[in-house]
Amino acid sequence: MKPKIYGVREKKRASSLLALGSSEFEAAENLWEKGLFREAVVHLYFTCFYVSQALLCDSLPANPTHKKLNSEMHRVYGRRPEFPRRYVDLHTTLYEQRIEFDYRTFHTPDPEVLRKQLTQLKLYVKFALKIVSRVEVFDLLKSFLEDNKLQIKDFSFDVYCPKTYRHHTRLTFWQPPFYLNVFGMHKMATHARRMLQALKVRNYENYVVGLNSKLNQYKDNHLIMLDIDTVNPAIESALKRIGGVLLKSGRGFHFIGRKIIMGNAEWKKEMRLLLRDKRLKEHLDRNHIEISFQRGYSTLRVTSSPAKPTVPFFYKEI
Repeated sequence: MKPKIYGVREKKRASSLLALGSSEFEAAENLWEKGLFREAVVHLYFTCFYVSQALLCDSLPANPTHKKLNSEMHRVYGRRPEFPRRYVDLHTTLYEQRIEFDYRTFHTPDPEVLRKQLTQLKLYVKFALKIVSRVEVFDLLKSFLEDNKLQIKDFSFDVYCPKTYRHHTRLTFWQPPFYLNVFGMHKMATHARRMLQALKVRNYENYVVGLNSKLNQYKDNHLIMLDIDTVNPAIESALKRIGGVLLKSGRGFHFIGRKIIMGNAEWKKEMRLLLRDKRLKEHLDRNHIEISFQRGYSTLRVTSSPAKPTVPFFYKEI
């Protein structure tokens, strides 16, 4: 099926919906593994609920009813040969299953049936991530640049292995902002891996591109970058003071602040304040922050590899 091309507003909405769907799927997997099968049913359905909305952003209003979404899936995709019919049927099955176990019965669902649905649903999420246009890191960088043309002199990227904090081969690229339109991050990852392969670097195929916090080759101007294991209203409230965007990055989230911190000392001070915040400290990756201090800048992954198969994408603005 051809990719769905959305406008800016629809891309933001679709990105948020896919991030919500991915989180619901992770919850369903965890509940199934713990034997909480009735609870897993709800999250299985809500995975479908959000993912299907992302596929229908151009034909559905925001916040549709469950019944309306189910009927729209059949109307738009039910007879389209290029859209896998099994995903339309899966949506209906999970919709009816959720009603049954939430309101009509007290017996426990069959765990083997749920396991098969988890497998199908995982493929549905992957399918949607492939064809739905989303807000990518590239779009965010252009937005940051428009707001801070005087302060942002360069963007920098590291090519590194995401599986280790130990010493290993690491490449750094500095780009004046206009190069974003010439030489994108995915092209950078491809060429860097070829060079790493030629240099006989082990596990070169796992290397990814990460965006760095430092915005000037000759001055210590930084963006705040955080690796967060989950998000909730309290976490979002704590980050509102800085303002920025949350990205869904596999099982966790990345935060990139819009506020530019001038000077290394101020950057470290701001990061330590966030570490001490009661709403945040249990959810921040402390290793990420400590390594950032030692290196002199933070890095957040923006491409994928076999080691990290999900490309981080926009979840919401704060």
